[in-house]
This record gives sequence, structure tokens and C-alpha cells, in this order.
Amino acid sequence: MEGRTQAGTDAGLPDVVQRPSRLRALAAVGINAESSAQALDRIAGMACRLLDAPVVLVNLVGSDRQHFVGCGGGDPSWTTAREMPLTHGFCPFALGAEDAYSFADARVDSVLAANPVVEQLGVVAYAGVPLRVADGEPIGTLCAIDQEPHEWSEDDLAILADLAASAAAELQLLAATRHVARHQSRVRTLAALSSALVRASSAEDVIDEVAPVIDRMHASAVWLLAADDSGRALRTAASASADSDVIAEVPLDTQLPLADIVSTGRPDFLPTRSDVRDRLAPMLEAAPDVGSVALLPLGAGEQCLGVLGVSFADERALSDDDREYLAAIAGLSSLALARAGR
Repeated sequence: MEGRTQAGTDAGLPDVVQRPSRLRALAAVGINAESSAQALDRIAGMACRLLDAPVVLVNLVGSDRQHFVGCGGGDPSWTTAREMPLTHGFCPFALGAEDAYSFADARVDSVLAANPVVEQLGVVAYAGVPLRVADGEPIGTLCAIDQEPHEWSEDDLAILADLAASAAAELQLLAATRHVARHQSRVRTLAALSSALVRASSAEDVIDEVAPVIDRMHASAVWLLAADDSGRALRTAASASADSDVIAEVPLDTQLPLADIVSTGRPDFLPTRSDVRDRLAPMLEAAPDVGSVALLPLGAGEQCLGVLGVSFADERALSDDDREYLAAIAGLSSLALARAGR
């Protein structure tokens, strides 16, 4: 057994809980957990029977809370709660275990006994193994809980490890299936957009066709700035949720990433409010609720025609797939602008 913490605080939680690579891996598969709930409940139920444990949980450990996405056993304390703070329970410590984290009776250890779940939920014995995804990152645990002393055998822990692998595989399989479906859908969308943009005769026409496509990514605003060879703004166009007049007033000087994109033809992504505030402050005077921004060059050959901007209300680190998708949309927009003479 490893890991000791001060009850009710984050002070003693292992570093693995907040590791960025782990949280990215969790984000990639955690979105599928609700759709996998029945399969995960079956896995947890099987573990209950094989280990003779009253409660088994499939628990995804986030950055601030734990989420029970699968539950075996009939105890309503767990089946109805479905989540708890990181400071409650022992799964954050099982995350960093090489094989398993277990104890037979928390009451005989003063530190374990101080954990809130011992008094509040009557947890006495615990055994947990990490749920590891393909890159080895632990996104959560499969854990068995008992309200009586329970000695966990080597076979018990081996069974938990095998079933944890099954639970992780279920989450990853659905993630892969959805990834393929999303990719196919996006290919069809890009083909339809390409056909629609053939009719575009102005920047306004381009943004009218592009905005509904990007809005499917839950964007808060989409806008386009056309520039001449020297980087001087020629015109702007914006979706209904963006203010093109404000965008037109933003100076294209070396202090803004817009100028860098026009001059270099390289995209820029501002994933946090701090990034947006530091680098696009003039825009925020009219749009203070922007959480993140993607800025993509509109180019024809070696010539940059302007910038396609996409704003999101939330802070968002776009995935490689999302960046490639936006780049493809920007490429189609560039061809349309070139045909329309900007």
C-alpha cells in the first residue's frame, strides 16, 4: 500500500492526479463514459461476484472530482451519488500504483481512518487498480469496497486488474468508433462546403457558408478579415454573433497575432482567457466573454489573403483533429476568396 493524505484536503494527493498528460488522456475517453454505463455496470457487477465484495466502482478521477461511471452492488450510498471530491476516498492513490493499492481495515491506521469516507460512508476495506489507456496513462480505477474487514488475495487483485483492462478497453473502443464516425462526417461536411463555396462572390458569402459549419464545434463567433499584400485590412465579415466593425478597428501591427499570421502564413491558437486577453485585448472590449480563439491564415500559394478567426466562450485546447479540420475549412475559404478577388 502506498500514499497517505491529510483527510479533507488536497495537500497529500499524489502528483499523478494533476499530471497534464493524464488529464488529456482522460478527456479523450471520458466523454464516452455515459454511453458505456451499462457495460461498465456489468463489469463492476462481475467483480462484485468474483471478489465477494458488496460494492465495486468504475471511477474516473478528474482534476477536481471523481465520477463513478460504473457501479456494481446495490448500496444506494454509491449508486445514487455517482461522484465525490478528490479528498474523499482512496482512488486518487490507486492511480499511481504500479499494480494495486489495497488495505484490509482502514480503522487500524490513523491516516487511513481520517479519510472522510471511513466515517461518512463506512468504508473499511479497499482494493483498487488503475484504469490505463493505450498510452499507459491512468484515467481512473476499478475499485472494490467493503464495510467489513476484507483481506484481498493475490487472485482478487489479479481479477481486478483483468476487469480494469476490460473497462478501459470499453471506453477506448467507443472513443475510437466515435472518432471514425466524426472523421467521416467531417469529410462529408467539407465536401458539401467546397460545393457551396463555388457560388461565393464576396467575403460575406464565404462567412455565410463557413459559419454554420464551424458553429457545430460550439463556436461563439466566426469572422474573416481580408488583407492586402502589406497586411492592411481590406474588409471584414462576421457571423451574426460577431461584430465585424470591432474586428475592422483592430490595428494590424506587430503587437497582434493577426499581423504575424498575415506576414508568416502560420496559424495561432489561444487556448485560455489569459492568452486571449494578452494578445487580443482590443477585441475583448466588445467581446469580454471570449475564452479561447483559433486564428488561421487564408492563403493562395505564397500569398496570404487574410485571417479566419474562430472564438469559443470556454477555454479550449483544440485537439490535432480539430486543428486539421479548421485548417481544411480555412483552405476552402482561401480558394473561394481568391476566386472572388477577396
